[in-house]
Amino acid sequence: MLTTGMVSLLISSVALADQISLRSDDGLLNIEGEFVSFDGEEYVVHVPGLGEMRVMSSLVACFGPGCPDEAFEPGGQVTLATKDGAHSFSGQLIDFTDGVFTVQSANSVLTANVDQVTCTGIGCPPPELLASSMNLTEEDEVVEESTPVRLPADLVMVGSDNVGEDLMPLVMEPFAEILNATVSGPVEFPDDIAQFVFMPISGGAPFVIEIESNDSEIGIDRLIDGTADIAMASGPPDQNQIAALAAQGRGNLLDASQEYIVGVDSVLMTVHTSNPVDALSRQRLVQIYTDEIVNWSQVGGANLQIMPGARDGGSARRNFENWAFGQGRDLSPGTAELDKGRDMREFVQDNPGAIGYSISDNIGDTKPIDLILDCGVVTEATPFKSKAEEYLLGRRIRLYVDNQNPKPEVQQLVSFMVSPAADPYVAESGYFSLGIVEDDRALARLSDAALIGQPASTGRAARRDVQTQLVGASRLSLTIRFDTDEFALDSKALRDLDRLVNYMGRPENADREFIFVGFADTVGQYVYNTQLSRNRAQQVLQRVQSHANAGPLRYMNMSTVGLSEAGPVSCNDDAYGRSRNRRVEVWVR
Repeated sequence: MLTTGMVSLLISSVALADQISLRSDDGLLNIEGEFVSFDGEEYVVHVPGLGEMRVMSSLVACFGPGCPDEAFEPGGQVTLATKDGAHSFSGQLIDFTDGVFTVQSANSVLTANVDQVTCTGIGCPPPELLASSMNLTEEDEVVEESTPVRLPADLVMVGSDNVGEDLMPLVMEPFAEILNATVSGPVEFPDDIAQFVFMPISGGAPFVIEIESNDSEIGIDRLIDGTADIAMASGPPDQNQIAALAAQGRGNLLDASQEYIVGVDSVLMTVHTSNPVDALSRQRLVQIYTDEIVNWSQVGGANLQIMPGARDGGSARRNFENWAFGQGRDLSPGTAELDKGRDMREFVQDNPGAIGYSISDNIGDTKPIDLILDCGVVTEATPFKSKAEEYLLGRRIRLYVDNQNPKPEVQQLVSFMVSPAADPYVAESGYFSLGIVEDDRALARLSDAALIGQPASTGRAARRDVQTQLVGASRLSLTIRFDTDEFALDSKALRDLDRLVNYMGRPENADREFIFVGFADTVGQYVYNTQLSRNRAQQVLQRVQSHANAGPLRYMNMSTVGLSEAGPVSCNDDAYGRSRNRRVEVWVR
């Protein structure tokens, strides 16, 4: 036997076996032949014309159908690519166990199942090991499918289940274009967690966004404790949450740089599509949910038993029940308790006698109905009224960030979400986008509403003002609202002005007149409120004129009107209703 270093030659002949190739990482050693044996430290391979050779396993990797399973040691460079070739990841293979690759590149680690990717490179497991890894038992396959590998997340979003499940997945693909990447997912995990993996087109480590869908309050709490980068919410933070973030020096959650209103929503009362009832008062709803009214014939419907449905948790329940019942909750024992909005939708769709409440992205094939308020105001279940935030149970869809997050992708994502480019995805999810639309029937409704809650003479005068000053005008869905006696604009109003200026600057609007119409609540004297409403309208007009992009609007026809308490969109007997009535509408003709 001749021995040179760690490679030995045996001059003998053996029975032929499966073909293998032994290769070193630097490519200088490449031995091909038939596999004879492997003792864990060295291979014995028969090379035609030379006989048997012994090669230390530490010097080479084994390739070919004859390689023994136990001969493979991870550590070489590999490239994993999805079967469709859309995504790839290169790095060092640090583990291959139970059919799962683990590959490290710089500070990123990627895991992938053997049946989901192809492996190329010097460090790939031998083909027979890959094949055997794919031949899992039926029991193993079930376990593998039910336990995908959860990657370390680069950006974490937590909060509202409807925002996380219905809206955010729709924007992952357009956001990938902003990142100059391709995206795959969602990969779903227990506890309503989903991950999206972004692969840079120019190469490099993947970027992982994780979305945890649960509840708005949880999302804001997780932002405060530092375990979420973005909170998803359908309601504002409470004062304790605002104070907690501020105490850490991480800003004000209500500041426009940290609060991003991406759309609006309504908790709509819904009935079966065959139900002829189009509107119900709050009093009637309370009677339905407490078994005082049990048949639809009692409220103008068919002779059919009423089947009320209620959520057993979530913000939709809080919004509806706080409005209908106050802080108490005393529903009839026959009320169906439903877990998710989708459960409510199916309950109303499947039962002709059912009534329930759902946020707008969950109404499905049900019929929303109008609500008649105690003061006589009718709040219509129309998309325009929801976009104008005038349906009684309206909500804002929000994203929150702190002012210390160093990740540029956080700002990129929230900025995209409040831009017009995101509007189609907001609408597709079932929410109402902030895109501006016109309503050419609004004047007739405002004329009728001018009489509500006013002395007869005042109401008639208000109606004359409406019909005279707004004749031939249509209303825009954008509405600016104010605190009592204040002109300060919130984060949504500031961004609404950006949209309004862009809308006014469209070529088709060049010769139109834009009218800023101010309204007030009933607190204070009528004359004072008239001047206050006019001042509010004037302030919004001045904001528009001084806007950074207002150059083309310099010669546009703009005017203001103050209509005081006329045309309430909600009752003035509580703080919420008064907040709806303190507003500036934008009309155009």
